[in-house]
Amino acid sequence: MKKKIPTQNVKLYAFSVFITLLVTRIFLHLSPNTNLNLGSINIHHLYIGCILLIISFILFVNQIGHKYNYIMAGVGTALILDELVYLIATDGSDLSYLSATSVIGMFITVIIFFILMVGVYYGKSYAKSFRKN
Repeated sequence: MKKKIPTQNVKLYAFSVFITLLVTRIFLHLSPNTNLNLGSINIHHLYIGCILLIISFILFVNQIGHKYNYIMAGVGTALILDELVYLIATDGSDLSYLSATSVIGMFITVIIFFILMVGVYYGKSYAKSFRKN
């Protein structure tokens, strides 16, 4: 099987993060009282994101880098990023998910994430080209 170019993997991962954030925010904006409950426990999508990310890391550690694994990692990352500020800086209610604190916090967190991701990607490329010289 032919190996994919790493740039395609980075783009696939980043695209899945972006699309998941967009879909999650739109869905929960249109239906803010939607909750996943197991008995009395509210399962935030942060927990689902953690599970997806753990599974994808297990696959990556075992050198299974299929495109669906990059998508799963992107979805998991997005679900975590989306709720970080919401769960830390608000009361965790359905309406506070739509608050300025939650929305602006999510944007800032995502911007920091993408800056770090692009920085690592280009830093790695720069280091490889520097070593060749």
